Amino acid sequence: MIEIRWRYDPDADPVQRSPATAEEALLLLHMGNRAFADLGRDGAGGQYVIPVSAEELGIGAGDGSAIPQTPMAVVLGCADARVPLELIFSQTANDLFVVRVAGNVLGGESVGSIDFALARIPSVRLVSVVGHTGCGAVKAAVDAYLDPSSYLGLSANLPLRGIVDSLLAAVQAADNALRSQYGHDRGDRPGYYEALWGCAVVLNAAVAGDAVRRMFSPYLSDELAVAFGVVPACSRHRTLKLWVRSWPSW
Repeated sequence: MIEIRWRYDPDADPVQRSPATAEEALLLLHMGNRAFADLGRDGAGGQYVIPVSAEELGIGAGDGSAIPQTPMAVVLGCADARVPLELIFSQTANDLFVVRVAGNVLGGESVGSIDFALARIPSVRLVSVVGHTGCGAVKAAVDAYLDPSSYLGLSANLPLRGIVDSLLAAVQAADNALRSQYGHDRGDRPGYYEALWGCAVVLNAAVAGDAVRRMFSPYLSDELAVAFGVVPACSRHRTLKLWVRSWPSW
């Protein structure tokens, strides 16, 4: 069992997490994710301390007014309850500006939220799109792609249909990639469904990351970059695979 323990120390020094560049922000996420993945590895115990100021939790001295937002990164992730982004990155209150929606798709609300963060919160150094294995939204898109008749069940559910529609391009791109690698009979091979599903999860995160880069290119510099990645859901070692692409390298 992994125990998460809260401890309040009013005399502790203030917590400072203010990366100056996108690379520094990315490194902090990598280090936090590695610390999270190492907890309980191979049955061993251990602990990882995540300092957070009392004010960031709304307690301690002060006049009761809200503190400014100072996240180092904006993270677009899936709404799946098995993928708690702050825990996965070993971050805490006011470290991440998290936007979560099924399939980590880019809709109007999520794009507007990212735009707000980039325009109004100067501490942001990174925008990251994080998908996860076993994504149910991507699975629904895979099912609709392989069996179009199953799509009829979504025809009257416009919100859910919109999510699936947003994911179909990534599924088709994944199928094209598998076809190019393994031939046109790839659908008859064992494990094809799982391979298509997993490949589509990665491509969906990559496509969303590229779209974010294009939409918000005026903001990007050495101090603000875009990344994408995929994390295993409910696996033993939940280490994120994260790739950064700083403008204008894409």
